[in-house]
Amino acid sequence: MENFYRGPATLLSGAGEIPVEAALFTEAAGPEAAWSGTVRPDGPEPLWTELEGDTARLRLPDGREGRITVLGSGFGAVEVAGDGPAPA
Repeated sequence: MENFYRGPATLLSGAGEIPVEAALFTEAAGPEAAWSGTVRPDGPEPLWTELEGDTARLRLPDGREGRITVLGSGFGAVEVAGDGPAPA
């Protein structure tokens, strides 16, 4: 991911696999760097409110994955915070 990634991704959670557009960033490089960003549904379906507070995984098109916590959900962009190494 380097310091910034913007593009397609897949949100993996108990609700299944949801195609999203992601905008992710990290302030510093390395395995301990905190990362966060937003994800937006890649279609008409919302990111349902039951995802709020859940942990999930975010998979980038090349197969890299990272754990995320969904900070808020609904229609439009949703804030997420990375847990552990960024999908680098």
